[in-house]
Amino acid sequence: LAVGGGESLRSYWSVYLPKVPLLVYVVDAADHARLPLAKRLLHELLQEDSSLPVVVLANKQDLEGAYGITDIHDALALSDIGDERKLFLIGTHVAEDGAEISSSMRDAKELITQLVLEVQ
Repeated sequence: LAVGGGESLRSYWSVYLPKVPLLVYVVDAADHARLPLAKRLLHELLQEDSSLPVVVLANKQDLEGAYGITDIHDALALSDIGDERKLFLIGTHVAEDGAEISSSMRDAKELITQLVLEVQ
């Protein structure tokens, strides 16, 4: 199930969040201006369920000026989320030619699959 992050879709988040085994939260690592909003929304979402596993995908790592993993971790204040949930932060990008899946996306897919299987 994928629900976008656009303002018009955010009202649906509270409907679907209780029904998912984990949250996959994708941020644009190259869009520094929107990271404070991404942080606020993520923390609001996580207040709904203190045990929901979270996978944060810091996308567009291949773009010049994109924040690295440490910067994304800090910008989203992931340390404040707590120790009681599984939390993963993965840097991702699309393969240069777009024809094949990048290794970072394959790794993310494998992790998400493993987490879903664990909670079932």
